[in-house]
Amino acid sequence: MMGDGQIRAENRRELWEHEVEKALRGKTLEILNKATYEGIKIKPLYDETDLKDTKNKQNSLKAKPDRSWKISQAVNCEYAEEIQEKIKNSKLRGQNSFFLRHFQNLRKKEELQTAFKHVDWKNDSIFFDVRNQLGVIPHFLHLRKELHQLKDLQGTIGFDPYEDILTNGEDSLSLSTKLDFLADTIKWMSGNDCNARCIVIKGNVYSEAGANAQQELVYTFSHALEIINELLNQQVPLQQIVNRMTFSFGIGSNFFMEIAKFRAAQHIWTSLLHALGVANAAISKLYLHAVTSTYNKTIFDVHVNLLRTTTESFSAISGGVDELTILPFDSVIDQQSQLGERISRNIHFILQEESLLSKINDPAAGSYYIEALTNELSERVWEELKEIEEKGGFIQQLIEGNVQKNINKIADQRVRDLDYRKNLVIGTNTFANPADQVSKDDSLKPKVCHYEDHTLHYVSSFYEALQFVCKEKTTPRLKSDSIETSLQVQSLKTTRLVEHFEKLRIRALHAKRQGQDIKVGVVTFGELKDYKSRLDYISGILFSGGIDVEIASMGETTKFKQMRCVILCGNDKSYEVINSTFINGLQADNENLHLFITGNRQEEIVNELQLDGMITSNMNVYEFLKSIQNILGVSGN
Repeated sequence: MMGDGQIRAENRRELWEHEVEKALRGKTLEILNKATYEGIKIKPLYDETDLKDTKNKQNSLKAKPDRSWKISQAVNCEYAEEIQEKIKNSKLRGQNSFFLRHFQNLRKKEELQTAFKHVDWKNDSIFFDVRNQLGVIPHFLHLRKELHQLKDLQGTIGFDPYEDILTNGEDSLSLSTKLDFLADTIKWMSGNDCNARCIVIKGNVYSEAGANAQQELVYTFSHALEIINELLNQQVPLQQIVNRMTFSFGIGSNFFMEIAKFRAAQHIWTSLLHALGVANAAISKLYLHAVTSTYNKTIFDVHVNLLRTTTESFSAISGGVDELTILPFDSVIDQQSQLGERISRNIHFILQEESLLSKINDPAAGSYYIEALTNELSERVWEELKEIEEKGGFIQQLIEGNVQKNINKIADQRVRDLDYRKNLVIGTNTFANPADQVSKDDSLKPKVCHYEDHTLHYVSSFYEALQFVCKEKTTPRLKSDSIETSLQVQSLKTTRLVEHFEKLRIRALHAKRQGQDIKVGVVTFGELKDYKSRLDYISGILFSGGIDVEIASMGETTKFKQMRCVILCGNDKSYEVINSTFINGLQADNENLHLFITGNRQEEIVNELQLDGMITSNMNVYEFLKSIQNILGVSGN
């Protein structure tokens, strides 16, 4: 039976819905609903009635004395002295965790000591993603033990055993070798009172391929469950496994969905631990690392990336992450700056000290919208997780290509929405700055680390590596010690959302530098008020493709004699003056002139005057720009 409060809430909702439908003039409230990429229906209003049927009305994060997060900025250096200097300067500026991915030139004991000279092992934290440089782990741990710093070690030094398979389609080391190595690492850490984590579960691999929030959660936890089961088969105690795990998620641009994603992740983790039989799930809290996405970043109007990373960071913190890496706004271009690094680090302090997010426990708690979104996301993910397990588990789904197919479907939808301008990306497919100059060489290339060969020695296990380190004081390289066939699957397609648009614009800029005139003429009809909105629309589209615009009224078209493409622009009434005489006049000196007209429902004019086409509000803008570039003679890949 409903209480008085519930009845009052439903009455208030009915009154609000009645007023809205009056304002909509007979249309139903449902027209205000919209669907997310997850397939979740977003309503215009949420209240307590949206939580009445959920198992968990609120998903409040566990209260803790300090709501601050670890400031884990990337240390993008290769050599020991550079790393030492970067860590020293970063610490002076407030950084307390160090995210490092390049270890190729940290092979000798002296190099490791030099690189991390300024780390305070009692107060600072690390996030070392060693990837395929597995030999770094026993070397680093041995050195910390030798210096009596092992018990103080905080953070993560580890790898994701499935990362290579997901990103490259095959493994450079066999899975069994990696899993054996992880099992031995966990046992050694537990036997030596080391509290660091060594299993990295990279959920951001999925988000960088275009996955939605639900897919990222499903595949990340399914991926984690597969690793847990494999390690249990290696006789590693369950409690030790879960205590050694770090989950690293990407942060997307859907602000409220991302908050719900991180909050749902903690609920799903608790449910998973209960299902596995963990006696005290409370002491095995999910450790969440988040990194701002590169998927939605742009190389044009690059400073807009500052806004994107700031809102992404805000949502991750509101969702309860423990550690945050904010990539610099210019991380997607080849020439990265100290300014980008400084601002990305300072975003942490703005959110801590000015937004006061470090002072509030679970700032999103109590929001009906976020609570409802969290609940629905949690339930959807849990059901899909069970379905994957029933079908043979994560690896089986990966081999069959179902993971890749499902992510590609969403990624393709994102690209399609971008092409049709259903999704607007500032500086790329809308509000493009024609003065913005980017060259082919500015786009980010994969980082190649040059390292010196210190006569590499190959080992096949953690303990063999540890013995070698003790004797030789240098890092060995792992090799597979089995004859098992390397697992091969279709890799995930990791690319930025806007890259195909950027390539179009770079092609146009390159052609201009070669002396080509990349320009389209626009003939306006009527007064300014008649054509202004359509002129702004078509100019914005053309600027997105790096194409300049020259504007002339109906009586000034002689300046277009050398143009390859001309667009007619006005309102529907002003088009009444367009006739075959006018069109023939335009084509008199240029038989190859291509003519387009702006506006929907202009088929009659197009057919009668044999124009090349219409520029409409629902067209594929990307394909249109490609065709215009081809008309203008712009070549390139």
